[in-house]
Amino acid sequence: MILLWLLPAVAQVVFLLLLARAGRGLAVQEAVDRAADSAVPEDRWPGVGLVIPVAGAHPRMADALKSLLGQDYPCLLPVLVTATEEEPAAALIHDLQKSFPAARHVVSGQAQGCGQKNYNSLSGVAALGGKADVLVFCDSTHLARPDFLRSLVGPIARGEAEFCTGYHFVRPRDARPVTLAYALCVLLLRLLQALAPFTQPWGGAMAMSRAAFTRCSVAELWARNVVDDCSLAGVLPACGARVRLCPCALLATDAIAYPLPVWRAWMNRQVLFLKFCVPEQWLSLGLMALCMLLPLCCAVAALFAALLHLMPGAAMPAALLHLAALTGILYVWRGFLLTPVPFLPWLWAFVYAVCMFAYVYAAGLTAKGIVWHGIDYTVGRGGTVLAMRHGRQ
Repeated sequence: MILLWLLPAVAQVVFLLLLARAGRGLAVQEAVDRAADSAVPEDRWPGVGLVIPVAGAHPRMADALKSLLGQDYPCLLPVLVTATEEEPAAALIHDLQKSFPAARHVVSGQAQGCGQKNYNSLSGVAALGGKADVLVFCDSTHLARPDFLRSLVGPIARGEAEFCTGYHFVRPRDARPVTLAYALCVLLLRLLQALAPFTQPWGGAMAMSRAAFTRCSVAELWARNVVDDCSLAGVLPACGARVRLCPCALLATDAIAYPLPVWRAWMNRQVLFLKFCVPEQWLSLGLMALCMLLPLCCAVAALFAALLHLMPGAAMPAALLHLAALTGILYVWRGFLLTPVPFLPWLWAFVYAVCMFAYVYAAGLTAKGIVWHGIDYTVGRGGTVLAMRHGRQ
């Protein structure tokens, strides 16, 4: 049993240490990128078409859209897309147009054969025509700093990349287990992005040159796929395209009293998107889930067994050493949050997140589809939409 615990425990600690090191590296890269962005002359920034698919009635949406529409960028063409004219988001866009008259509203209609977000994004691209050299796609519920677009487009403007991605971080506004666990999961994904094998586009903040959009047949891919970002991760290597992570292009998400069903549904989508679009990464995710859960279970079992004299005395020091190492790493991770949180709830959030991660992964083993924004998608190989049914919540 000691060997069963030791190998995944060592793998867990090493992996979390690598991610902590990647987090420190992000801060260094941020400084480098900011200096490079500031050196780009104003007339060298390419024209950007900012496409924002908008749906639902999120309480942060108005502020998030204002932060995107008010970007400090010299040549920006914003397009906000809704599926219908009657949904609440459409009314919000009409109000925003009073303050941001350059913002264009496009009604895409109901998607057929692909994810609604993909359909909205492609409708936004069609509305731009050939007016933009760079296409940027952003979610509608995250807050952006005024220099967000420059940070995201900078490597394309300098000729260093064709595809760029940012990410987001969560600012927890309470110390409840679900809120902190959600913040921890988002942090984990951001740190994974910093490792080259896991760097892939994030649909909430990604940019690509129009030439790359055409060369890699992005429109054709999205027109049959359930998701935008993971579908690209599955095909960009074949195009010879590498995704450049832009650490400065970081959106913010406030979370308070985060609902458990919303967190679980969000985690479920993250796992299933990889399952259908990038199965090799999904398998790696399963190994990671095992390496996160098994050492915790074995450490607790070893402590109880040692107390009951059912195992050798070395079991307790080994388990305590592992838990001490894990505690130290999580202390470092807490510093990446940018928002102070109490440490003991943060530790409990890690346990909660690991258990939820393992549960969601196991539950998705037999899944044949994804439910997203009230649409039930049946999904095939590569994320291709086989069927879709509206109305399920």
